[in-house]
Amino acid sequence: MAAAKTAQRRRDLLEATSRIISERGLSGVSVRAVAERAQVSAGSVLYHFESFDQLVEAAVRGAIREFIDTRRSVAEGHRDPIDRLRATIHAGIPERISDDLRVVYEASAVVREQPRFRLDIALLLERQVALYTSIIDVGVALGAFSPRMEVPAIAANLVALEDAYDLYLLDPDNWQRETYLGNTLQFAEIALGCRLSGEPPTASTAAPAAAPTAATDPEETE
Repeated sequence: MAAAKTAQRRRDLLEATSRIISERGLSGVSVRAVAERAQVSAGSVLYHFESFDQLVEAAVRGAIREFIDTRRSVAEGHRDPIDRLRATIHAGIPERISDDLRVVYEASAVVREQPRFRLDIALLLERQVALYTSIIDVGVALGAFSPRMEVPAIAANLVALEDAYDLYLLDPDNWQRETYLGNTLQFAEIALGCRLSGEPPTASTAAPAAAPTAATDPEETE
């Protein structure tokens, strides 16, 4: 029972930290802010992690993992390779910015000053490219795609287009999403010799759960 409560407390703290980063940025997250959001004492926040920096790093890593898993779930929600690719591109240039994507932006923006996030951002890029590579490889095997350049290059370019265009999400006055989406779809059509017109069906998504750890919360003994 104690282990389950400890695991839940850690998840609550990670979620609170992630939401604060999403709302206020990395500069706006603090022990006090996390404690207030999670409705615990400041001592409880620091008890569950070796340091506050470790909590922030874990929250960023969790948001990146959720972002990756959500994208994978979108792709896996479609069996047809054309539908799968189309849905993945649509998800990569979304209509609104999600909380996990905001955290990704925050971590990306401070990589130069805070290299502790460098590996996580590199892993994010690697897995995004791997996702597109897998989708394309399956489509090639099924005869749906006829690549006109190396598959890894196509996958990397799709991710690069997403990363460049997604900056519009930070500007409430930028309404170019349909243009950016159309440009990306057209690149995929040209690079893969396929047609991607039309809206993809809705796919379900799932978020990962944090792994439990054994410990005793000091608040439980008060």
